[in-house]
Amino acid sequence: MKGASFLKFLFIVFVAISSAVSGQSKAELQRQRDEINKKIEYTRKLINETKKNQEAEASELQLLKEQINYRGQLIKSFESELRGVENEIQSSERNIRELEAKIALMKEEYASMIYQAYKNRHSHDELMYIFAANDFNQAFKRFKILQEYADFRKQQANEILATQDKMRSRVTELEKIRSDKQTILEEKSQESKALDEDRKEGEKVLNKLRQEEQKLKKQQQQQEAERQKLNAAIKKKIEEELAAEKKKTGGKFEITPEGKIISEKFEQNKGSLPWPVKRGVVTERYGKQPHPTLPGIVTDNNGIDITTEPNSIVSAIFGGTVTSVFNIPGAGQNVIITHGAYKTVYTNLKDVSLVKGDKVALGDAIGQALGQGTKAIAHLEIWKMTAEGGTPQNPELWLKKR
Repeated sequence: MKGASFLKFLFIVFVAISSAVSGQSKAELQRQRDEINKKIEYTRKLINETKKNQEAEASELQLLKEQINYRGQLIKSFESELRGVENEIQSSERNIRELEAKIALMKEEYASMIYQAYKNRHSHDELMYIFAANDFNQAFKRFKILQEYADFRKQQANEILATQDKMRSRVTELEKIRSDKQTILEEKSQESKALDEDRKEGEKVLNKLRQEEQKLKKQQQQQEAERQKLNAAIKKKIEEELAAEKKKTGGKFEITPEGKIISEKFEQNKGSLPWPVKRGVVTERYGKQPHPTLPGIVTDNNGIDITTEPNSIVSAIFGGTVTSVFNIPGAGQNVIITHGAYKTVYTNLKDVSLVKGDKVALGDAIGQALGQGTKAIAHLEIWKMTAEGGTPQNPELWLKKR
């Protein structure tokens, strides 16, 4: 009896834990899918806006690539949940088989008890068994044995009924899990079709761009010249700031105690800093990147370009002090914020109200993303300062995963 009760307890605990873990996993996967769907929807909106501009095929291709990447993540999420559902199905089927075996065993034991009870069905047989005792104590013990036997038989019958109910419940759960699996398979199939359509659209845009290679090369040369101009202006400003800081400390690069604290906090938040815009898609990544359509052409970016909507608010990704505000023709207004040994650079802005020396907190508005037709580009750079100079960092390694 004790062994059976303990096994029953373990089974209940196992089912409860399995359900809890499975529930958490499903909830997390669903949350991830919701986030990815938001990204896809926003990217689709940007693509539709870009299509209105006949000169923006290259941007459309970059956005399509991001959308394809998001759809790939979504399909992986479906596949992960399908594996979990399949494990649930196997676990439920195994539990049902165990319950069926348990019920069969209990029924067999119960049938044996009923048979024995039938053989000794006359009440005087039980009384004779009690009266045949040698003394009162023995008679009382025999009476208790018969009473416990009757109680056990009743308990065994209740246990069979309860286990049958439990099995019916597991069968119902299994049917629901199978239904969920079918729903996930259908959603995955729809997403796979959408992925194929995006790839076909990407190929169509790519072929169109290849046919206009000469025109694209000219545009690329102009864009690269503007980027180099921006890089040179930002580097010059950072060098001027470094020279001014060294001048204050007798020609040495020294960070104040307060600056050291800010630097440490900045480093501690690597990988979890907020994005400078609420919504956007990275369309130009950090470092040297091959051009999406022009073979042999490589772009070099000291930061990242985030395609967003015109007039989107650009915010500080960390608290600090404004150390430069300047204009660059073609790149709008630009702001440098210092965080101890680190600097963040925000370019391609308009309506900047900050001035040098202002203190800003995380999330404070810096300006608005400067629009280019139906879209805007928010450019972000992160620099680490040393006595030798500044070194650009990959912002995507510092920002929170999206």
